[in-house]
Amino acid sequence: MSTATRHLLPPTGAPASWRGPQIDWTESCLFHLDEADIDEIGRALAALNARGGERTLPLRRQDFPLDRVARKLAAVAEQIYRGKGFAMLRGLPRIEYSADEMAQIYFGLSVHLGVPISQSHRGELLGHVLNLEGYGEVARAYQDGGHMNMHTDSCDIIGLMCLRTAKAGGASRICSALAIHDALAESRPDLLASLYGGYYFRRGDKDAQLGDGRKVSLAPVPVFDRLDGWPQRVACYFLGSYIRRAAQEGHGHLTDLDREAIATLETMAESPDFYLDMQFQDGDIQFLNNRVIVHGRTDYVDEDAIEKRRHLLRVWLSAPEWPPLAERQVMHSDEDHRLWLARRQPELEFPEAYLESLRASVA
Repeated sequence: MSTATRHLLPPTGAPASWRGPQIDWTESCLFHLDEADIDEIGRALAALNARGGERTLPLRRQDFPLDRVARKLAAVAEQIYRGKGFAMLRGLPRIEYSADEMAQIYFGLSVHLGVPISQSHRGELLGHVLNLEGYGEVARAYQDGGHMNMHTDSCDIIGLMCLRTAKAGGASRICSALAIHDALAESRPDLLASLYGGYYFRRGDKDAQLGDGRKVSLAPVPVFDRLDGWPQRVACYFLGSYIRRAAQEGHGHLTDLDREAIATLETMAESPDFYLDMQFQDGDIQFLNNRVIVHGRTDYVDEDAIEKRRHLLRVWLSAPEWPPLAERQVMHSDEDHRLWLARRQPELEFPEAYLESLRASVA
């Protein structure tokens, strides 16, 4: 690798370039909801249900008015955008709310951070991260059980609320993609250059068929890309399964160096030198900057009964005030999200109705 290329791909030195063993996330990334916060959230929930009924999600900030908590969420947003790229909200008393009420509260908090977007061809704005073994079609990997490989999603901010923890295991594993970037800039700039060059992505058939029809990216998608006006300097978009699916079906060609770069990124993200494991408690809410954090989960032991399995709620948020990604680093288009949204079944975004539909499907 030439000196010129090394100069073009320097380390970011960004705030979100951290290594798990070197930080105490509870000092700056853990935000506690206190009794006054819970009271304000309760009033917002009561007002929402008085206006729209118990099966209504607050889709706008004005649907879930907050003052004190909104200021806390502004600090969360700042940590996500300019800081380490992730945050955890803790203190919501899970035992005091039904699962459906928890969904409403979670969504009400989330809309104060961004604009919800659809997550798959099913059009859901609120997804269920739940092992569906024995209960029907799996839309994406998050509905399989066990370990999940490290990846990013197709949004600006991903949120996860824990309704129910696993019998054992199931920690949220996160890693700074920028720390990997910076390490490669120092030790293997040839691999980093490959990741900047990008690879063809191929998504699932139904997401394409029920979206804009495009199965394969029109050009290689950069895993890392510089972004003007972005405080973290570099944005990451990585889905190893999409890359391998494209290569297996003959879209583009992966060189030995490309394969090494992809495998090295995945190995580093799963290395204890880089990752941070965050064990959920019931009621915890995690928010991740999807442009700088790769995430997955550790293996876990689940219950047999569907209503007792590990169950998280997921939201994808767009942050319109952030500098937009370059078009070359976008796989799921605005048209995809619009067409998917037309298939949304709002009642199935509520945990109690969703579980009932799963039980009915195998009755």
